[in-house]
Amino acid sequence: MDTEEMLELSQEFAAIGAELSGESSASDGEASAAGMQRMVDLAVKHIDGCDWASVTIITHGAGHTLAYSDEVAAQADALQYALKEGPCLSAAENDTDYLMFDVEAESRWPNYAAALARETPVRCALSFQLVAQESAALNLFAESPGAFDDEAMNVGAIFAAHATNLVALHEAQGAASNLEQALGSSRRIGAAIGVLMSHHKVTEDDAFAMLRASSQRLHRKLRDIAVEVVETGALPEGPDGRS
Repeated sequence: MDTEEMLELSQEFAAIGAELSGESSASDGEASAAGMQRMVDLAVKHIDGCDWASVTIITHGAGHTLAYSDEVAAQADALQYALKEGPCLSAAENDTDYLMFDVEAESRWPNYAAALARETPVRCALSFQLVAQESAALNLFAESPGAFDDEAMNVGAIFAAHATNLVALHEAQGAASNLEQALGSSRRIGAAIGVLMSHHKVTEDDAFAMLRASSQRLHRKLRDIAVEVVETGALPEGPDGRS
């Protein structure tokens, strides 16, 4: 990578940082998604030998792709998830980086290598482990065997450092969203308890017990029962007509 290209890449990274720091008009979620997409597109543009790129994250033991340069990268990721083996999963889970030099001679992930050769144009893969709550990886794919030399691996490591920040932001936004949902459910349950206390002249504990019993009897979530109580003023009836 020459000086001019390095300057261009630095400016691209700066633009992503500006969006994430709130200097653009995009929301946090939009900025994070756009930043992740731009990151994989830049990887294809600036890393020698890279034809496709993606970011994988593992949550609750299952892998999914946060961003991909095109359908070839998405398919390469999907094959790993389906077969439960491959360099991106190994990089994400084992706290190290993995290079699949040539799919035709790969023995560590034989099923995945065979699937790549059979179903995609990918013949070489390089995955960088990213810091995440569970695990994540930046994946680079190439059409030529042995496509990634030392310089490509060094530039890829720079991309991985920036991608780690984007993954951290994605996880933080997910945690905030979950917290907001939990608080919303809590407020609805509290309101439903108040309705039942007023209508049935019972204590707070008794009103909550009524909600829970209705949830168990009707096999519905407690928050859904609470919403109906707030809207109708009464517990929902079951098939037998009992509330």
